[in-house]
Amino acid sequence: MRTPDIVPHTEAHPLVDGEVRLLGAARQVTGAMTRVEMGKRRVLVDCGVAQGREKMEFPDAARDVDALVLTHGHLDHIGNVPTLVERGFDKPIFATRATLAIAKISLEDSLGMQGASDRDAARFIARFDALARPLPYGRTADAAGLSLTFHEAGHILGSASAELQSSESRVIVSGDLGRKDSPILRDANTEWAADKPVDVVVMETTYGGRDHAHTHDDIERDLEAILRDAISRKAKVLIPSFAIGRTQTLLYFLNTLVESGRIPEIPVAIDTPMGLAITETYKRFQPIFDKEALDKIADGDDPLDFENLFKVERGKDSARLRDVEGPMIIIAGSGMCTGGRIIGHLQDGLPSERTTVLFVGYQAEGTPGRRIQQAAERGGKVRLKGGEEVLVRAKIARLKGLSAHADRGELLDWLRAIPDARRVALHHGDVEAQDAFAAWAPEQLRASASGRPS
Repeated sequence: MRTPDIVPHTEAHPLVDGEVRLLGAARQVTGAMTRVEMGKRRVLVDCGVAQGREKMEFPDAARDVDALVLTHGHLDHIGNVPTLVERGFDKPIFATRATLAIAKISLEDSLGMQGASDRDAARFIARFDALARPLPYGRTADAAGLSLTFHEAGHILGSASAELQSSESRVIVSGDLGRKDSPILRDANTEWAADKPVDVVVMETTYGGRDHAHTHDDIERDLEAILRDAISRKAKVLIPSFAIGRTQTLLYFLNTLVESGRIPEIPVAIDTPMGLAITETYKRFQPIFDKEALDKIADGDDPLDFENLFKVERGKDSARLRDVEGPMIIIAGSGMCTGGRIIGHLQDGLPSERTTVLFVGYQAEGTPGRRIQQAAERGGKVRLKGGEEVLVRAKIARLKGLSAHADRGELLDWLRAIPDARRVALHHGDVEAQDAFAAWAPEQLRASASGRPS
């Protein structure tokens, strides 16, 4: 079997009856948007926004499509959907039912953050609902004249890889691929029909240049050690957490530690309205949890709930948490401390040595989260949104390896399972990560095809 051509940071990829064009995330991580044209039918896969310091303009080519396909509900894949609809798009929007539910919560929150009125946000959600076409995993549907099938991607609940076919071409767009054996989620699909070559695979490469150093067992042990230290100091643990995926994974690990007695029962507050809404959405879609989570549920153990877990819905109750003595855990948005309820907790807790701030995700350069880490290293101060500078005396901890993205080895395993792939278009990774994967992967694929150890 031939080794596919692996092509980094390139927009256009030809097909016999059209082309695949990366309209976003061609040379960066965020802003995924891919236009697939086959036999004069055009489908847009994802419609994301650039985040952090990454930039993108909304492309005109995104408007001239016959359908929109969403791989999952993160803003870097769906954040430009309101712009697309505002500019006249009125065609079907295909996604798994869980993705559609998460997307509505995420987009409504995003519109509010951008200053949209409740009326305008409600109008968009109504329009989104009217266009939405839920599609289960493994079932093939007609998407504007093309064949569309979703396959599990293992990244967040409802995430999917999209397979599109015409009479002459076949394309697979990976979406974001998750780590193997991730809590709650099923592993990414590795079973593909072998009756037809795959002309183009569009594959994410967020971690295309490296392997994750931490296993899920390592993460659980590290979390236990961090929490035991905080409990021994009667400290509050403040966890800035992303509402979609990361908060639910944390709850799963906390459930395991509490139920097994590895940490004492202390109050755990979920102080993020969006995180609460997403967690309830996860519970609605329990049938697509992985076997381990389903076994827990069958035994009467909700993996996202445990004794002393509290939901904080009202803002005034959030403020009252600051008067509660530790030890306790507060999970609040946002993940990089750019806003949300975590700000008030940090302003109150950062000056105290009886606070632990636990970062559970990457803190991008220039974000408040990164500035807190830097201030802690030099014993300095940090200014948070809407407030004065505060001294950072709190203990800063990092839970490494808690990523929802596959590393290069896991990406390779996913790609290796696709039969007769002709061309691989890398995206959703910075230039260095794409180049690293393009240089490393071909020899690994040749070695496995010949039976040699890779």
